[in-house]
Order: sequence, then structure tokens, then C-alpha cells
Amino acid sequence: MARSDGNVDLVVVVNGFPRVSETFVLQELLDLERKGMRLHVVALRRPEEIVVQEALDELRADVTYMPDLAELATRPVRVALRAAHAALFLRRPRTYLDGVAAAVMSPDVSRSSLQRAALLGHLAVRLGSPPFYAHFAHKPATITRAAALLTGISYALSAHAKDIWLTPPSELKRKVADAELVLTCTEEGRSHLERLSSRSTPVRLVHHGVEVGMPRRHIPANPVPIIASVGRLVPKKGYSTLLLAVASLRRRAIPCRLRIAGEGPEWAMLQRLAHALGIVDCVSFLGPLTPDEVMGELEKADVFTLACELTPEGDRDGIPNVILEAMARGLPVASTTLAGVSEAVVDGETGLLAPPGDPEGLADRLERLLVDPELRLRLGANGHGRVAARFDRQATLPRVAAELEAAGLLPSPTATELRDHAPLRLAS
Repeated sequence: MARSDGNVDLVVVVNGFPRVSETFVLQELLDLERKGMRLHVVALRRPEEIVVQEALDELRADVTYMPDLAELATRPVRVALRAAHAALFLRRPRTYLDGVAAAVMSPDVSRSSLQRAALLGHLAVRLGSPPFYAHFAHKPATITRAAALLTGISYALSAHAKDIWLTPPSELKRKVADAELVLTCTEEGRSHLERLSSRSTPVRLVHHGVEVGMPRRHIPANPVPIIASVGRLVPKKGYSTLLLAVASLRRRAIPCRLRIAGEGPEWAMLQRLAHALGIVDCVSFLGPLTPDEVMGELEKADVFTLACELTPEGDRDGIPNVILEAMARGLPVASTTLAGVSEAVVDGETGLLAPPGDPEGLADRLERLLVDPELRLRLGANGHGRVAARFDRQATLPRVAAELEAAGLLPSPTATELRDHAPLRLAS
């Protein structure tokens, strides 16, 4: 198994970095660094986002951005590619040639993916050949697996939601089979990936978790109850269903205000729908918010909701972190019975769940919460207890490092401590 003897312990490959919707990735990196691990982050693209995560300033790792399609055609990158291929061939000719053949035979490996894989592999070799750790089973795993084939360097895979369900099973099976370890954040995802692995690769469930503090002790003094919702404006979040549910509440003369935080391709369509339903006076689209701003929205809300759905393509949420964040603050939740949501929210005990895509059913659950302050308090308190017991980030984060170490992909804490306290060797 390839191990690093350079100045990096792990090369972490991600799609876009940093992304506000992927706070769990940054929290993992920061926890690994707190344990003394030396990281190098490789991102396939630089996201164009208005807000950034405040905790990004704490990250010590260098970040390398892979060239995009236009950059791959430029002379400097073409020269770098020739150098990368030559270096990888000279380093381990048989591994390189077998790797090229295997990559070319994989339908998901395009020419640009193979080019990026060569650059990634060459970078890892220059860093001392540390293992790879790919976040997401689609393009990051495609390029990481190809780089591993070209170099013989081991890799681990962390799979989440869209990347599991929209990746063809045959492709996902190859990626899982070639990995030393697969981590995933829901029981539904773990079961699916374990079936694909034929048990040849360990598949471990590691929840992302959230920060669990004390639940709020007050009922917001809102003259009209506030429903908060946070998420990307994409079909699987079910915002059309939510707007229809709010329109139903209006017909029932149940006063409420809906505040939606997030951005995405459905933004314009959802605004038009709110106009068509006649609810623009009680619906606010807040756009993208920082994590602190999201917490502020949760603090002043009476109810949190997310109308998660299964799309025709099979896309779905895992366990939405924002549901856990709402529960961690004692906020009652109304959502849907999708498997990932049900793993966090126990219907009738820590929240109320409606069938996906059912506006009237969701409106029924919201109405129960809006008209009954005692129910809100009880479900909110129970939700906080469940998050504290099962989804506390202080307990879940260390499992990532522990699983990577058990798979032989990270040095043990003892070895890290000895290395960090080793005396400096002076050149003679």
C-alpha cells in the first residue's frame, strides 16, 4: 500500500471548494488538521458563490485547482500534461500502462478526466505519494480512481446523496471495488453501496453531525408565526410543494410567514409560482446566507420545514444537515418521509412528516405545529435530545479519521505525535 514519506498525509479531492452548502467537508478537513494530519486539497473547480464559510480561515492546507476544459487546451497545461505522463511512466512503467488501459476501458473516464487524473497523480507523487480521499462518488471519484490506477496510490471514497443515486450502478461498483474504504452519511446509502461492494470493500456509516449547543429556551415573540426553510433551490428540496402548502394554509386562514434561504436554478420559477398562488406578501426569498446568518434565521423562527422529494431521475437528499441544525436548536421540524429524513426525524416524536410531494399533507403538519405552541416545544425538545445523542459533531467527526486510520490510509495518532515532536536534523 502506498504511503507518504513527504510532507502531506492525505490528498483530499473535492468537486468545488469551498461551497457553503458543503460545510461538512470543511469541518472534516479542520478536524483532521486538529489531529495533526497534513492535508492538500485538490478542487476540480472554483465555485462562484457570494458568501463563504467563516471557518475557512482556519484551514492550513494548500488548495490546488485543476484546470478546466479551456485551460487544458492551453500550451502551459499541455506541457505540464506531457511532463506528468512521462514522470508517471518512468516511475512505475507497468502500473502506469495498466492504469491507462483500465481507465480508457471505463466509460466514465473521458479524455479530460484522464488528463486531470494524470495531473492529480503527478501532484500526489511530488507530495510523497500520500493516499487520496475523494469526496463525492461522481466526477471527483472518477478522476481520483483514474489517478490511483496511474500511480498505484490507494484511495478512500466518501459518498453522500446525489452522487450515489445519479451515478450508474456499474460505474459506482467499479469505484467502490477499487477503494480501500467507503464512507457514507446515511443508512440508505450505506446499504446501497455495500450491496455494490460485494463486501470486498468496507463501507462505513459516518453521519456528518452538527454542533450541538443548548436549545433555545424561548418562544419567539412573532405576531405571525415564522416558518423557516434553508436549502438549494433545486427540485429535490420540494420548494414547489412547500409553496403550495403555504397557499393551502392561507385558504385555511392559518396565519404564517415563510422565509426561504438559499439560491439555485429554480429561484425564478419559485418566485413566479408564489405570485401565481397569491402568497408573495407572506413569502420571502432571502438568497444565499452565511452559516451565522442561517443560525439567526433559525433563532427567530417558530417552525422549520424542508419538503424533500425523490426526483424522476432518482435524486434525493441524504440527511439534510440544516434539519439537524434546526433540531439542535430545539426548533420543531415538518418534513417528509424520505429515508434520509426519517433517519433523523422520528414522526410524531421529534417532528412531523408528510408523504413527499403532498402539499396538503405538508400543510396539515405545518398547521398542527403553528396552532399548538406546546406541541412545538415538546417536539423541539425531543429533537434536540435526538441530535445530541446521535448526531453530535464532536462524536461523529473523529470517526472519519479513525476509519481512515483503520484502513491504513492515515498514520496513527501516536506516529503523528512522534513526527511532530521529532528533533530537527541539521545539515552537516
